[in-house]
Amino acid sequence: METKYILVTIITALCIIGLFQLANEGEAGYPEYHLSVGQIADFDLVAPFDFQILKSDEQLQEEYAQALAKAEKPYTFSSDVEFEAYRNLDQLFDYIWEARESPNPESVILKAREQGFQLDNIYSLLYVKEERINSIYNSVRTILTDLYKVGIYQGIAGDSVLVVTSAGNKKFPRTRYFEVEEAKRLMKSRMSSIALTLLENNLDKLVMPNLVVDAVQYAKLQEEIKKQINPVAGMVLQNEIIIRKNQRITEEDINKLNSLAREYKARGERRNSLMQWLGFIGLLLYIVSCLFAFNLYYWHTSHREIYGNNGIYILNLGFFLSALMTIITCKILNLNASLIPLVMFSVAVAIIIGFDFAIIYSVFSILIIAPFANWDSFNLALLLTSILLILSLMRNFKSRHDFLRIGVYFFLIINILAFALGMVSYSGNEPGEKFQYLLQNTGYSLLSTIIGILGAMGLVRYFEKRLNRATKQVLLELQDFNHPLLKRLATNAAGTYHHSLIVGNLAEQAAAAIGANPLLARVGSYYHDIGKSVHPELFTENNEDSSEFYDKYSPEESADIIRDHVKEGVALAQKYHLPQPVIDIINQHHGTSYIRYFLDVAQRKGEVTDLSAFRYPGPLPQTKEAALVMLADIVESTIKSKKDVTEEEIEKILDDTIQRLIREGQFNEAPITLKDLAKAKEVMLPILAGIYRKRIEYPEESSP
Repeated sequence: METKYILVTIITALCIIGLFQLANEGEAGYPEYHLSVGQIADFDLVAPFDFQILKSDEQLQEEYAQALAKAEKPYTFSSDVEFEAYRNLDQLFDYIWEARESPNPESVILKAREQGFQLDNIYSLLYVKEERINSIYNSVRTILTDLYKVGIYQGIAGDSVLVVTSAGNKKFPRTRYFEVEEAKRLMKSRMSSIALTLLENNLDKLVMPNLVVDAVQYAKLQEEIKKQINPVAGMVLQNEIIIRKNQRITEEDINKLNSLAREYKARGERRNSLMQWLGFIGLLLYIVSCLFAFNLYYWHTSHREIYGNNGIYILNLGFFLSALMTIITCKILNLNASLIPLVMFSVAVAIIIGFDFAIIYSVFSILIIAPFANWDSFNLALLLTSILLILSLMRNFKSRHDFLRIGVYFFLIINILAFALGMVSYSGNEPGEKFQYLLQNTGYSLLSTIIGILGAMGLVRYFEKRLNRATKQVLLELQDFNHPLLKRLATNAAGTYHHSLIVGNLAEQAAAAIGANPLLARVGSYYHDIGKSVHPELFTENNEDSSEFYDKYSPEESADIIRDHVKEGVALAQKYHLPQPVIDIINQHHGTSYIRYFLDVAQRKGEVTDLSAFRYPGPLPQTKEAALVMLADIVESTIKSKKDVTEEEIEKILDDTIQRLIREGQFNEAPITLKDLAKAKEVMLPILAGIYRKRIEYPEESSP
């Protein structure tokens, strides 16, 4: 393995360890146990010393609320309420005077209604003498003054009221004051009938509780109650078992674990520097070992030749981001490890590189993030199993880019497994409680799945373009006959288009027979002669009279014109962003073979001075698919140039073509064997015989 791979391993490991240190910054030198209620413990934990069990925030809040509900609230008389009541009374009578003077009392009624006053019964006062209205106002104000002087309350349930006075807080019987509804009834009984008609629907604006809670005294009471609440729920003695293996975690257990962490912090106890350094070195060695094993595996795969150094950089960056997501999920959000959206990278690697490699990548990802997930083996195993299952199912998808189906399947898989394994490991007698916990995690898993699938979608789209990869989905889209380049070929060069379809059929079947990529072979065949769509009239399959054009040029110039269709095809493929493997097939499908027709013409005329002028520039085919496209292209063109051929003649053309290409060294750089070529011939022969077999001449239909 190259030095740069080792360097990448060390740098990635240091970055991941740096994340780990940041995540544990400020923590004690002892682990904090990030467990949740309902989880099954996979370890035993014994108390290292005596410590108090502190109540949880929820318990403290509940006790505080109960104590506060029992305590007597201090009340005081609010002059603001009384002032507001008098202001409302003045406003009400201002509307009455305004209505008396207005030619349209209805507008005043509507105006008053917007402010919360009901003056529908005002008409009886429009023609009453002013002295009478003033008398009503004075009497109502007097009644309000008497009521507020005694005091009006609302919502006091006890027999007594604690009132804040200048001499201190004193208790008075509740019956000493008026309840709001009682005050309203008393006011109604003391008003005249005409005043009652006007004010009955406006009493809420006039009669309000002025005996209200004293904010300052109430705040002091709250503080006193908080101080009186005992935060300690009990004691744990040294060597007492806090958590038992295979025990279901309860809220009490969580309180004990949190109390232990606080006690460590309060004591200021930490491991000594040597132990901390040993722990750091041990974790570093673990991460380096995992990364080294993965990078060594990548070094020995064929993917290194395809993706090179960029591949190892990106894959190691994925490990770093996986660790970061684990910190966010397990440390910051305090969720379990099965909710880490690790499926994002696994699905992306499966689509871009391959399923077998994605399985290995997923296993190493789980190993690397384990320290960040507090070695939660149960949930990490659940996450890995779910990822492996979705990768296995994706093999059968027609479209590996069907992200909606991938997301739905993964969500169902991880929740079904979580429920099944959760119930298997549950040791209690109340399965409903466990089911409630699993149901709560379903919402989190939905969010995690959405993040993971959307992330995978973005990664796949980005790297397909960045790496110019011929993924299955990309190839499926390219073989659509509505693609602009294929439509252009079918319209401008029908003969070449038909030839490409036959070559595609031959190459696909041969690729399937020898274990190559059939889809790439077919798509590469469709586009291998796309350059001929630029000047289709120069090629015989599109124009029977094309020879007349070449009569104007020398054989060497004509060969140069023919050779240009490869360069023009590559240019068109790059313009339309075809993946690199397809561009390679376009560039390699003639290899360094001769342009034989014009070479023969030049030799007959004795004008051959440089054989390279009649050669394609190459390169030679580099893949099995490119070699098969070359073979199918030459064989189909040769057979099509003959009028009638028998199956024996087709077989001889296949044999001669294969032997000639081998002699010329056209397959020297392609990983294709003689056995592969023999299988390709066996597959191509019946297809070609079926296409070009001479048919029986049907007799003409005689007229009756």
